[in-house]
Amino acid sequence: GVLLSATKMQFTSIRDTSVKNKPLIERATQLLEQAAGDVRKISHNMMPGLLMKLGLYEAVEDLFENINDTHHIKAICSIPEGFARLPENQEIMLYRIIQEMVNNTLKHAEARTIHLQFSVLESTLVINYSDNGKGFDPGKMAESKSLGLKSIQSRVDFLGGKLSVESLDDQGTSYRIALPFMPAKND
Repeated sequence: GVLLSATKMQFTSIRDTSVKNKPLIERATQLLEQAAGDVRKISHNMMPGLLMKLGLYEAVEDLFENINDTHHIKAICSIPEGFARLPENQEIMLYRIIQEMVNNTLKHAEARTIHLQFSVLESTLVINYSDNGKGFDPGKMAESKSLGLKSIQSRVDFLGGKLSVESLDDQGTSYRIALPFMPAKND
């Protein structure tokens, strides 16, 4: 899904420079949007294999490597060494939250960089995510029919955490998620 969004961005940027091929490029962009929507629906019903095998941190690092491979946006992920695995349902929810934030950035922000940082402060897992995109009005987004921010909020609520979102026009968007840190028990 992330790669499809990045590809759509590429088509959008060449659409304006190729007047002769504009109808073809617009149709390809529509097909990419449809494919991205289909992939998103499917991915919500599947568990990422890497996430299940190696855990949240490795799956997120792989996601960010894939973003960097597009060469359109720089994605930086900071995870301290030796972070303990979390319970499976928590890892899945956090991965979906991060996917949603990345998709929002790729689809709407026109950003050049993404930063993601995990840290533990006392018994709280803190996830800071930011982009340097065009920003939005969080108040208006909460009122809109857009499911992206609502999906993030409902997942954070489910995990017993707190979400704060800051965004200003042309200054990017920052998300901060804080939730109880309870590493998975090794059986």
